[in-house]
Amino acid sequence: MSKKKTKKSTEKEVDVVETEENIKAKTEEVSSPETEAADSTETEKTPTEEVSTETDKIEVEEEIETEEEQTPLSLEEELELARQEAGKNLDNWQRAVAELANYKRRQEEQRKLQRDRIKGEVLEGVVSALDDMDLAFQNLPEELDGQVIGWVEGFRLVQRKLDKILDDQNVMPIGTEGKFDPNFHEAVSYEDNEEHEDGDIIAELRKGYQIGNRVIRPALVRVAK
Repeated sequence: MSKKKTKKSTEKEVDVVETEENIKAKTEEVSSPETEAADSTETEKTPTEEVSTETDKIEVEEEIETEEEQTPLSLEEELELARQEAGKNLDNWQRAVAELANYKRRQEEQRKLQRDRIKGEVLEGVVSALDDMDLAFQNLPEELDGQVIGWVEGFRLVQRKLDKILDDQNVMPIGTEGKFDPNFHEAVSYEDNEEHEDGDIIAELRKGYQIGNRVIRPALVRVAK
């Protein structure tokens, strides 16, 4: 009887030892480095997850900034912006008006120069015809019969009409009294003359004409030296 009890108690003790060894083995298995490494691997975030998190943060910040930018302006701020825009528009308009005015002025000046050039070319022909008439009248015989006098008077009438054309176009003869001016006179000769000082015009050989300050043809003169 005592042997049986001893045997049973021995078996129980063995079972308890085995149980303790099993618990210890399981505990070591749970706390082993491999298990800890696996757990840490599971808890660590992957690089993709980290980038995704950073991207989400940036998007949230951008949304916040966008919301701040879209904050409605006050009436005073809107009025100030409107004033600035109106000022810019006014400056652009004034600049455009000034450029247009300058363009029109340049175009008008070019047209006027073109008209004066054409007018000058036409009037040069008229002036040349008047030169021929003046020369013819200077060489008229002293005695003329009635028929020739009528012919001469007819040419004098033509001469007066040509002079009228020049007057209507504001063409004026160039004065040849006083000092020689290279802007209006052309010297044919320089002569010693006791009655005139140096640079004085002695005589006019051909009339000169001008429109305003523009010379159509300079006057041909003799100059004292």
